[in-house]
Amino acid sequence: MLFKNNKDVPPEVAAAGLGNWYSKLDDRDRVRLGRYLGSADTSSAAAFTISVMDAAAADENHGFAVTVGELSDTLRLSDLQRYDVNERLIVAYFNTQRYDECLSACEKGLQMFSKHRKEIVRQAGGEMPAEMMCRNYKVNVLVGVMYDYDEGDRALEEFHGMGLIDERELEYRKNGNRIFRLQKTFDGIYAVRYKDE
Repeated sequence: MLFKNNKDVPPEVAAAGLGNWYSKLDDRDRVRLGRYLGSADTSSAAAFTISVMDAAAADENHGFAVTVGELSDTLRLSDLQRYDVNERLIVAYFNTQRYDECLSACEKGLQMFSKHRKEIVRQAGGEMPAEMMCRNYKVNVLVGVMYDYDEGDRALEEFHGMGLIDERELEYRKNGNRIFRLQKTFDGIYAVRYKDE
């Protein structure tokens, strides 16, 4: 769809250079986008995408955050910008219960982190980012959703090997997995007992 003199493209979208991107949104998503234009960062395509995804997440409009994040594949973004968008996409997938896509995005994020570790750490103020969605949500899905405790522990070992968590945190998180597993086991026992009574 072509826009005559960009008159159909909101000025915030045009300022970010995203007229073509806007044309890929359906009418419903254009209405959704309108809710976030007032707070959108129009300084670049990446800044616009990230600010809209953050606003949608804050509004618990995770489905729209997925739409915006997936459409970012058509944009010219730097590797670091793609990493930042992917981090938000992981959370959006999780909150829309698209767990397979969430795990795939986690793997993609971990690969990007390995490749661009220095730049990502520098961007985080010179230290390992406290929140890494690609790391945290991989375990959230494996343990919290799929109840695959062995894979969850393997993921933690992988993170330790990558230097994403230290020895102390490795043991702390593994212990958390064990406690969660026990709690689920007890919950199952009580549920069966209550059902039989």
